[in-house]
Amino acid sequence: MHTALQKMLGWPPPAWVRKAEVAAILGVFAEAFDVDPPALEDRPADQCLPIFREFTAACMEEALKGGEAALPYRDRLGAGGFRLGSQMRAALRVSAASAFPFAQFLYRGIGIELTRDESGCLRFGPCSFSQRYSPMCCMFMSAFDEGFLRGLLGIDARLVFSCRLTEGAPCCLASFE
Repeated sequence: MHTALQKMLGWPPPAWVRKAEVAAILGVFAEAFDVDPPALEDRPADQCLPIFREFTAACMEEALKGGEAALPYRDRLGAGGFRLGSQMRAALRVSAASAFPFAQFLYRGIGIELTRDESGCLRFGPCSFSQRYSPMCCMFMSAFDEGFLRGLLGIDARLVFSCRLTEGAPCCLASFE
């Protein structure tokens, strides 16, 4: 990977990137849940993530009241995440070598540290959502993570979580299988 790109991806995302990222993911949620997303246009970037966190939690909590009837929402969330990740990879011409550092950069923009060990295990945490999301919301949200990362990384595998912050673990751990 080009050294300048590598250095840039190590920086915190600027405000306009964070706001655009939140708006894009809100669009996926709104489509998956067939609701209107909250307006962010007139909001400063620092207000967008808390709005995102509350909106997504409310959508998932409402859907989860329906029990198994919530599963189609989860599937649509995963499909929307895949579409968004694939579109970003294509539009920004993200190479295989820069895909994971780019994913780290994007996750950092929404308050999640993402790392990968030498075996390929992904570590999510600290996470800005872990204090707000219930364990079920976190499990629901992982459908988006799986789809988004599959699309961005250009892989065809299932993301399987072995532990989660919302269940008392020190971080979320997952692997593609």
